[in-house]
Amino acid sequence: MTNFFANCRTLDELKAEYRRLAMKHHPDRGGDAETMKAINAEHDRIFEILKKQHNATHDEHHQTTETAEEFRGILTRLLKLDGLKVELCGSWLWISGDTWKHKAELKTAGCRWSSSKKCWYWRHEEDGRGWYRGKSSMEQIRFKYGSQIFTAAGEESIIGATA
Repeated sequence: MTNFFANCRTLDELKAEYRRLAMKHHPDRGGDAETMKAINAEHDRIFEILKKQHNATHDEHHQTTETAEEFRGILTRLLKLDGLKVELCGSWLWISGDTWKHKAELKTAGCRWSSSKKCWYWRHEEDGRGWYRGKSSMEQIRFKYGSQIFTAAGEESIIGATA
């Protein structure tokens, strides 16, 4: 059994590592299907373990009902769209780059436009919680939650706090 996520201790770290591995091994990006299946299977298993740990250590307002399939689904959709820069900050995905031509697809994927930050974002929607429009700049968000950036070329960089 492979151990793709050996160093992941939180859901945010798991998401960042999954995103990195998907950019490298996804069949739509030139990888092979068998490796991606192994990554997905391990991701699902580790996701549930880390989700239970997360929910056990957080109050009811900070617990999550997100599933591994939901996160994997949005990433798969975004990987198929060219010209995008996807940035993982905490558990939110921020999407910038050539988004205009993908506006309809981003909307159907559940992404929303942030006019103050001039980019799209996605986060898991929890029942009973609204979308708080914070006044934090992208620089403040990156500093607080860290940032992992991906482009179609597969480049990545870590900015700010580590996830």
